[in-house]
Amino acid sequence: MPRLREADAARRLANGGPNYVEALARGLSVINAFGQERRQLSLSDVARATSLPKASVRRMLHTLITLQLADTDGRVFRLTPRVLGLAGDYLGSNRISTVVQPVCERISTITGRSTWVAVLDGHDMVTIAHSLPRYPMDLAPGIGVRHPAFCTAAGRAILATLDDAALDRWLEELRPEPFTQFTPTSIKAIRKCIVEARDKGYGETHQDMKVGDCGLAVALKRYDGRAVGALQVTGTLDDPPQKHIELLQAAAVDLRQQLI
Repeated sequence: MPRLREADAARRLANGGPNYVEALARGLSVINAFGQERRQLSLSDVARATSLPKASVRRMLHTLITLQLADTDGRVFRLTPRVLGLAGDYLGSNRISTVVQPVCERISTITGRSTWVAVLDGHDMVTIAHSLPRYPMDLAPGIGVRHPAFCTAAGRAILATLDDAALDRWLEELRPEPFTQFTPTSIKAIRKCIVEARDKGYGETHQDMKVGDCGLAVALKRYDGRAVGALQVTGTLDDPPQKHIELLQAAAVDLRQQLI
């Protein structure tokens, strides 16, 4: 493995300490380079996405192929379905996803709308439960999908639970990009949306992610008051989800003693 530059080594040592496993971190960064818009990548693509040397990326990809987590046609690389086992292990061991899936199904049936629960991971919301009225629970799409927290109702709902100092630290590292002409991209405007969500007790969006779409979400808190995720219902401009706020709030109250 190529030696790290002294500056990089010092930074990573500070971030992870002496027990930090650089090889594991690099391997995971290669997996994370793939996504919905990056399903097939060349060696150079992965190197650019991870900021790793091509030699390191080549070894990481070879290891993933050996473990059957990736495959290649000799030109581009792609992840295999076996990667889903990693997500399955999380979902199976995580009490939150087990408890909230039936709630998503119930609310989706009542509202006729897409309903999902997501957890905050860095600057993204990651979906861990999702239901659509026309899909059986095992076929409901969206599990594992990532959405920017700053412009989703679920993200604003959970960010609203942070105190001012923690919120400012989160915003300092945010690099927002617009999805529609209605997406707020200035830190001041984004902070205002989150503070408004704190004042109202719920997060909402109006065409921030997709033209015509609206979102409404409440934070999900554990028995001890710690926020662990957010429950969201989506709607449209013609049928906004704001009328379902009491339903979401009641579900959040019911879940509080079950989330540990």
